[in-house]
Amino acid sequence: METWIASHFLNPAFVLGGAALVAAPIIIHLINRMRYRRVQFAAMEFLLQSQRRNRRRILIEQLLLLLLRILIVLGIVALIARLVLDASELTLFQGAQSHHVVVLDDSGSMRDQIGETTAWDESLDIVRKLVAEGSRRPGTQKFTLLTLSNPDQPLVTQREVDEAFLVELDGKLQNQKCTHQTLDLVKGLEGASNVLLEDRAAVRHLHVISDYRQRDWQEQQSLTQVVKELDSAGVTINLVKTVGRRNSNLGITSLSGDLQVASVGVPVRFALSIQNFSDQVATKVPVGVFQDGQKLPLTINFDRVEAGVAVRQEFDLTFDAPGKHRVDLRLGPDPLLADNDRFISVDVSPVNRVLIIEGNPANDDGEYLVDALAADPGITGYSAQLETVDYLRRRSIDEFQSVFMLNVADLPADALAPLEEFVKAGGGLAWFLGDEIRPTFYISELYNGGAGLFPVKIGIVAAQTQSSGDSDPDTEFSEHPIFGVFQGQENPFTELTRVFEYFPVAEDWELDDQQRGDNVQTIARLTNRQPLAFTTSYGQGTIFTCLTTCAPTWNNWARYPSFVPMMLDLEKFIARRDRILETRQSGEPIQLSLNPAEFLDEVEIFSPDDTDSPTRLKAAPATPATTNPATSGSESSNAPSGASTPVRLQASFRDTDTPGVYRVRLLDQNQTSVERWITFNVPVEESDLSLATTELIRKQLGDNLEIQIHEAGEFSWIAGRDAGQEVRFWLLVILFVILLAEQLLACKLSFHPKAAPAGSRS
Repeated sequence: METWIASHFLNPAFVLGGAALVAAPIIIHLINRMRYRRVQFAAMEFLLQSQRRNRRRILIEQLLLLLLRILIVLGIVALIARLVLDASELTLFQGAQSHHVVVLDDSGSMRDQIGETTAWDESLDIVRKLVAEGSRRPGTQKFTLLTLSNPDQPLVTQREVDEAFLVELDGKLQNQKCTHQTLDLVKGLEGASNVLLEDRAAVRHLHVISDYRQRDWQEQQSLTQVVKELDSAGVTINLVKTVGRRNSNLGITSLSGDLQVASVGVPVRFALSIQNFSDQVATKVPVGVFQDGQKLPLTINFDRVEAGVAVRQEFDLTFDAPGKHRVDLRLGPDPLLADNDRFISVDVSPVNRVLIIEGNPANDDGEYLVDALAADPGITGYSAQLETVDYLRRRSIDEFQSVFMLNVADLPADALAPLEEFVKAGGGLAWFLGDEIRPTFYISELYNGGAGLFPVKIGIVAAQTQSSGDSDPDTEFSEHPIFGVFQGQENPFTELTRVFEYFPVAEDWELDDQQRGDNVQTIARLTNRQPLAFTTSYGQGTIFTCLTTCAPTWNNWARYPSFVPMMLDLEKFIARRDRILETRQSGEPIQLSLNPAEFLDEVEIFSPDDTDSPTRLKAAPATPATTNPATSGSESSNAPSGASTPVRLQASFRDTDTPGVYRVRLLDQNQTSVERWITFNVPVEESDLSLATTELIRKQLGDNLEIQIHEAGEFSWIAGRDAGQEVRFWLLVILFVILLAEQLLACKLSFHPKAAPAGSRS
């Protein structure tokens, strides 16, 4: 009730006191109705009988007179308190004590250009106008300002609004920057709700200043719920738009590449995608390419990009030196500049090492693979090392990208264990079978009920294919990156390839991938519907399995040119990916967890825009946690009861809003510098500048909520219009009519003796 009064009267302090005056005519009426001691005499009895006949009429007339007098009092109170029928016309800053909470949207789309300014600059101007209007009534207004990027820590909390605060706030707003992040409007409203619902001010206002993009207002039940709770608590809600119309926008949405196999002097294939976030076709769109900050003589051109469509193009880059490199792609300027750049980091190695294990070196299976992968390492970027099974027992294989197992009969335990650890840690593994293998070992030890390194259960005896004719292919390759050379209709390589012998899967092994329910994917089959090739994951690594040979003994693959690109694509697919440098979205924190046995506690972080003066951090020991045997792996489950995990050093860096490459420099125990590169890019969601219409917002929130939605460029709601002027005129007219009616009725109901005739004697 108090909030409603403050929202509909310019002078709400007079309302309750003035309303109490309504009791005056009622009391006077009751006093006049008091009964006196009765004295009976004949003339009075006659008058009483006459009164009983007219009693109902007299009562109605008296009540009507009482009502008119009450209305006179209420009319005078409404005039003094200055009644306003439409609360939206009332200035926000009245005489009543008020608390204004502003939720400021600082998400990436607020960088949208509006003429010479941006949506973010417009939002800051609205905040300044709010505070400037409030400073005209010092001592009555409180102000709280919070941003979507950090709603739990307001920039300003319940400050008294005056001229000094206006100057202080202007300084803070000048230093406040808009982020590049996608932010949650619900969290911002929840933060404002925590402030407002704890406050007991007479009037509470919430101002949500945002660009109101369509994606934020579609199927947002949690958003609707928070707004309803605030409305039911009596909070006045103002949704303030900073953008009046949608701008056209092009953005780079993705940049990826074959980074796991990047090596010196060998072209690395990259893929670029851009999207047209507008309703008009874009033509002749150039994208510039920068390497390590230098513009390359290479421009990627898109002749036509349809409205709302993403297009993709591939290109190659060559790196002349090993180590870490930065690639930057840039679009031309448009209303949203932040999404015109896309970054990626590449760790280039001198050469990619591949280990090939031959089951029987006399068969020369490995020679075909060596020639395919590393006939000229300067061209392919691979260095292949041909070994026997004993190499797995004697040497570490961590420096290799992947391991190929060609027709290996079996593996001793001390060779199988390091191979399992290698794949778990991210290394690649490829199996090719042949006449040397021991099927029982593959079933019992390598397949191991589906938990081992070999992903399928094979039969005991190899089988031969029955080709229906020389012109009919006997193998069906899926659209998988490994078999890119076989794609396309009437592909000659598909027509030429033949499989003569293979190991079939066991009869009790389910052929359908979905029915089986594991992560093994069948990527090639024979025409007799028997599976031939598979991919699966094991720990962090990738496994490829082929049930025929690599050498041209059970097939003719190695006799055709298609063998080389297939093996190169296979190696690219299974190569370990821990060399791919990390990519994140702007704003995500960098969390470091260091082994104190390897690194010191000194950390330096170089931001993209501050490469000379790093931020220095001290990594602190983490609280040791006791291992829970019920949830830990096999290694920790063998530890003694009560054993704790090693204490690690932890550090956190949160100032990662600027897109680009962040370099984290560490020192190992030998005082040697070690750098980690982390690339941050703007989120794709912020590129869509579609606006939420007022109708969509009201539909989402419901029509029963009293919410004011202010279009971009509207500021009359801040200072208010000449509220109540028209109402005062009609109040005066109505009050005059009521006063006239009251006088006429009072005259009619009162007793007026007739004047004595002239000359009569008293």
